[in-house]
Amino acid sequence: MFQRFMFILTLLLSLPVSAADYDTYCNERFGFCVDYPTSFGMKPPPENGDGREFYDHSGFQMTASGINNVLDATVASEMKSRAQDFDRVTYRKQAKGWYALSGYKGEDILYVKSFVGQYSISTLYLQYPTALKSDYDATVNHMVKSFIPGDLSEAH
Repeated sequence: MFQRFMFILTLLLSLPVSAADYDTYCNERFGFCVDYPTSFGMKPPPENGDGREFYDHSGFQMTASGINNVLDATVASEMKSRAQDFDRVTYRKQAKGWYALSGYKGEDILYVKSFVGQYSISTLYLQYPTALKSDYDATVNHMVKSFIPGDLSEAH
């Protein structure tokens, strides 16, 4: 019976997530918010309250975090630094106050979006198996569109 339950649970966790199946995480310290599927697990928060990590049982990982901009990073410098996390960058977009990168890290797709302000930075980091890209496309799109920064004009 337990094996059947685990099989059904695994199937349910791998189904595409509909818009009604999201919760919103808002960070109290930095003020950014992002939607995440209600089926995702959440790791315990770090002591400094800078963000949260979420995951599913198929290899999807999401980190939403904030840092104080103590090194006076710009959108361009932060984008260049974050590109080092990738084995291969296939998409770059830079606009006033934010950037996005997408590409590959090992066998996974990696997507990063950051809002860079004078005193703080809010970042969304998504990593998931390339083989499940089509399964996650709608979920990734929803998360990215829902990600909003907190007040970047002050340190937290």
